[in-house]
Amino acid sequence: MDRKLILNPSYFWEEWLKTMVILQRPAVQLQLFVITISLLVMFLISQWIWSKFKQRFPDISQFEDKNEKRYYQQCGAALFYYLLFPIFSLITIHLIRLIFLQRGLFAGYLADTIDLLWIYIIYRIFLVALYSLLNHKTVESYHHRFFAPLFLSLIVLHIINILTDFDTIFRVSFFRLFDQSVTLGDIVVTVGGLYFWITGCTLFEKVLIYLFSKEIRTEQRAVQSISLILRYFLIGLGITLIFGYVGISPTALAAVTGGLSVGIGFGLKEVISNFISGLFLLFEGALKPDDVISINDDMSQVKKFGIRAKTVQVIRDNSEKIIPNQTFFTQEVTTFTGSDPLVYRSVVVGANYNCDPQQVIKVLLEVADQNPNILEYPRPVAFALNFGDSSIDFELKFWLDDPLIGKRVTSSLICDIWKAFKKNNIEIPYPQRDLHIINAQN
Repeated sequence: MDRKLILNPSYFWEEWLKTMVILQRPAVQLQLFVITISLLVMFLISQWIWSKFKQRFPDISQFEDKNEKRYYQQCGAALFYYLLFPIFSLITIHLIRLIFLQRGLFAGYLADTIDLLWIYIIYRIFLVALYSLLNHKTVESYHHRFFAPLFLSLIVLHIINILTDFDTIFRVSFFRLFDQSVTLGDIVVTVGGLYFWITGCTLFEKVLIYLFSKEIRTEQRAVQSISLILRYFLIGLGITLIFGYVGISPTALAAVTGGLSVGIGFGLKEVISNFISGLFLLFEGALKPDDVISINDDMSQVKKFGIRAKTVQVIRDNSEKIIPNQTFFTQEVTTFTGSDPLVYRSVVVGANYNCDPQQVIKVLLEVADQNPNILEYPRPVAFALNFGDSSIDFELKFWLDDPLIGKRVTSSLICDIWKAFKKNNIEIPYPQRDLHIINAQN
C-alpha cells in the first residue's frame, strides 16, 4: 500500500458510519456501559477514601510544601493518591472481564480498557516521581502543558486505532505542497511534534539545570548558559527532523525562507539583530543567568536568558523588565557578578574631636567582625579620612559576596556603629556654627 492515498470526500463519512454500526452492537454497548459505570463508581470510592485519609493524616497529604522530616511519608501519600483510582479501576475491570469470559461474552473492549489503565498507572507513577524530585511549581506547569496533553494524545490515538484503521486514516492526502501530498499524519506530526518537542526541550533544560546544580555543584550560571545553548540546538535539530519526516525538502524550505527574507527583511531587522546579539552573549559568557547588573541606573538581576531578549528583575521595586539583547551591546552595562563576585562597600561616620582616633578605628573593626554577612577575607579596613568642620571623619570598608544584600548590611552596620559608639562614649557630633554679633554703635 502506498504511503499516501488520494482523499475521497466520503471516506471519513464511511468510517464514521462503520464506527456507529460497531457501537450499536449489543455486546459493544454492554461493555461500554459496564466500563463507564465501573470507572464512575471507582472514582467516587477513591475520592471518599482519600478524603478520609486527609482527615486522618493531614500533615503528609499536602504535597505543595515538602517537609524534610516527612519527605518519604509525603511521597508515599502522593503515590497512594495518584494510584488509588487507576488501581481500583484496573482490578474491577479485570474481574468483570473474567466474568464475561466465563459466560462466553465478548470482552475485547474490556481488554483494551485494561491496557489503557496500565498506561495511565505508568503515567501517574511518573508524575509522582517528578513531583518528588523537582520543584512543585515547575512540574505542575509542565504537567498541564506537556505531560497531560501528551498522555491524552496517546490515549486518543489508541482509541482511534481500536475503532478504525489508524494507519489508513493518517495516510489520507488533503492537499499538495511543494509538489508533494500533505497527509493527515503529516499535519498531526508537524503540529503536535513541534509543540511537544519544543516544550520537551524547555523541560529538559530545567531538569539539566536542577541535576547539574545540585549533584555536581557546578557554577549555576555556567550550567544555565550551556543548557540554554543545548536547548536551542535540540529545538533546531527537532524542527529539521520533523520537516524531513513529512517530506519538506531543505531546498524547498530554503527557497521559501529566502523569498520571505527579501519581503520582510527590513521589518525583521531588529529581531535578527537581537537574535545575533543573544548568540554572542551566550558564547562570550559576558552575561549569564542570575548575574547582578546595573543598567539605566537600576540594579537588576538577570532572571530569564532568552535568545531574543533578557528578563531582569529590578531590585528596587521587584518589577521585571524585558530588555532586547541588542541593548547590552549599545549601552554601558555594569555587572557585579562577572569575573569576581565580591562587592566592595563602605560606611562613612564622624566622631567628636575629643575622641581617640585609634579607639574609633578599633570599634569600627569590631563592629564589622561581628556582622556575619561581611567576609573575613579580604579583611575589613577602617581609617581616618580627614578633619571635618565639626568632626573627624572615618570610613569603614568591607567586602560582600552577594551584591543584593548591600543596603541591608549597610543599614545593619549603621545601627551597630551607633550602639558601639554610645557604649564606648564616642559622640557623633552635628554641625555647629558660632554667630558673632557686632554692635554697630560701639
